[in-house]
Amino acid sequence: MENLFWVGYSNTERHTAIDEIKKLVSKYGDIVDVHLFSDISLNMTIEIEECYIDKLYDELTPIVGLQKVPYLNSMSTKERTVYFNITFAKGTGNLKIEVPSVPG
Repeated sequence: MENLFWVGYSNTERHTAIDEIKKLVSKYGDIVDVHLFSDISLNMTIEIEECYIDKLYDELTPIVGLQKVPYLNSMSTKERTVYFNITFAKGTGNLKIEVPSVPG
């Protein structure tokens, strides 16, 4: 079974978009891996039953501008892997995570 590769773009603030995406994916499948690339993009690996892939795509489209992919129109319950890359338009490429000093 071929893996699926989705590419999306978001104009929404990164944290808000990620939270909305996580909620939608959890309705249909599981996020099994996430890689952040500064605050510019994110790669997400999703495991989902094939019969839910079209529904997930339709619900993600209003949140993330997705490249057009053909519908599967499947009723199969076989597990599929979706590799999802999201680019955040408001990213600067200079993500800083401040770590508080720890006494000791």
